[in-house]
Amino acid sequence: MNRKGENMELLIKNGLIIDGTGAPPYAADILVERDTITDIGKFTDVKARRVIDASGRCVSPGFIDCHTHSEINLMNNRQHVNAVYQGVSTVVTGMCGLGFAPMEPCCFEDAMKVNAGIFSNVSGHLPRWETFGQFLDLLDGCAVNVASDVTHNAVRQMAAGFTSAPLVGERLEKAKEHLRRSMEEGAAGFSVGLSYYPGTYSDTKELIELCRVVKEYDGVFCVHLRLNIIGSEFDPLQEMVRVASETGVRMHMLHHRTKYPATIGRPEKLIEPFDVCRKYGSEVTFELYPYLAGCGYMMVLLPGWVQDGGYPAVMERLGDRNLRQRILKDMEERCSLIVGKGTTGVITHLKDPYSEFLGKTFEEAAEMMGVSVPEMIVETLLENDLEAGWRGTEPEDEAVRSQLFRDIYQLFENDRYTIGSDTIPTGEWCHPRTFGTFPRVIRQAREHGMPAEKIISKLTSLPAHIYGLKGRGVLAKGYAADLTIFDFERVADLATYEEPRKRPAGIDTLIVNGKVVMEDGDIIGILPGRALRRRR
Repeated sequence: MNRKGENMELLIKNGLIIDGTGAPPYAADILVERDTITDIGKFTDVKARRVIDASGRCVSPGFIDCHTHSEINLMNNRQHVNAVYQGVSTVVTGMCGLGFAPMEPCCFEDAMKVNAGIFSNVSGHLPRWETFGQFLDLLDGCAVNVASDVTHNAVRQMAAGFTSAPLVGERLEKAKEHLRRSMEEGAAGFSVGLSYYPGTYSDTKELIELCRVVKEYDGVFCVHLRLNIIGSEFDPLQEMVRVASETGVRMHMLHHRTKYPATIGRPEKLIEPFDVCRKYGSEVTFELYPYLAGCGYMMVLLPGWVQDGGYPAVMERLGDRNLRQRILKDMEERCSLIVGKGTTGVITHLKDPYSEFLGKTFEEAAEMMGVSVPEMIVETLLENDLEAGWRGTEPEDEAVRSQLFRDIYQLFENDRYTIGSDTIPTGEWCHPRTFGTFPRVIRQAREHGMPAEKIISKLTSLPAHIYGLKGRGVLAKGYAADLTIFDFERVADLATYEEPRKRPAGIDTLIVNGKVVMEDGDIIGILPGRALRRRR
């Protein structure tokens, strides 16, 4: 096709197009005017203000990271280099029920302090918002696009603070009102973190009532499962099956992979329980990240009764020597549920960025303090005003590790599985998934022989469908000009647990809304990203 004489914003020529639909790659050029793809074909003598020669490389839709905890970091560091280096053009945040919108002014400081182990307590540097719409407004103008869920903990805080009880009656109606307003203001969905407080204080009936609101807007219900209760017949998977079946809500299961020893070698056990949901009109999708260790905030290791009432109450209980033995005893069971068998924790973030405990395992830190591991956790939380983050370690047994990685690949082959990095960009010692998730999964899937077009569809059009990001996730005329250019055979993750902030190889150019934010591996420094509002 000849577009001679036309003057375009951008011409990308000679690339191998992987369009995000799962169709086979093909050679073509792409024309972009302003923020939109205007044509795909073979063009000669077209004038463009900028020309990128993609010879020998692939061109795909920008990757969509459908699980991050990046919202506060984005407000402080809008370049968001960890995403840009990976070829990610859109991040979805507000996951695992952890978030700050909507938020009444009187609750803001408490929420920041309770969640400081993940987000840092940077409230003094932040603008203020109250509604979800105002929160999204503040996420305009980053290097990447940002969509966000409204979170269970924020809605609960608006309705009942950190009260240790399920929402009923007037409190439940107030929570539904805040959820409904947030959906109307553009939330992509609704997320819960049922192992985090105050979300854990909920019951199944509360979740069903809230999901009825999400269903009204065709939003997606994003689930961080409740912990298994030792000695109980309660099944966290069946709880979610019930919620989906009774409401018909679309459901997305976060970081949903096998664990040792409960489900290792049996990945089908994670998917089969949800097959019944189709009968009730509920679409269920899944995600994982290609690592065997997670990360989060150390406060999650405290029993629920300690966390009732928010920051002042937690600090008072941790400092009460008369309660110390009860706290330590009740931590034993909770720690056993969260710190996997054959693994330990590593301290990754503290209020004191120069602390000698950063990078130490729980056992090493406890030995340095001359106390037990549970007492080390309590003292660390006290000394750092709850601003303490940690990550897990991979199982020591090589056979266990190998099987868990085989399970990850088997799950990723499923058409309903996508990738979410679960990025927590806080601190020098962040998890390597922050810089390595997307190149790592491309490399691993490539090494297993998965076709490039299938890999890319799972990183682009599938998450766009899940979160209702219309006009994105596919390379086609009229779609947003979010594009990633990479050498498929060279893509590889270089971030490690020891050096978690190393940029990947093989991904060199990222275009967001028609503007080049990275070219030849160099960050350009512009901020064309937008806050994406989901519409019915």
